[in-house]
Amino acid sequence: MKIHELQPGDLVTEQHGANTIAFEVVAIKQMGRRFAVTFHSALGLASANYAGDAWIRAIRA
Repeated sequence: MKIHELQPGDLVTEQHGANTIAFEVVAIKQMGRRFAVTFHSALGLASANYAGDAWIRAIRA
């Protein structure tokens, strides 16, 4: 899914060796042509900035 298509509640997973960490999209805000995305996981909150046309593996919840 493209970053600009993300919505709060969407799930993103990341593989770390044999472990999978799930991140829930909490907020997404457009900043020019980039997007600030806030995620929540068991590790806490984190934010990242992406180009709007970047791809990310996400599941619509």
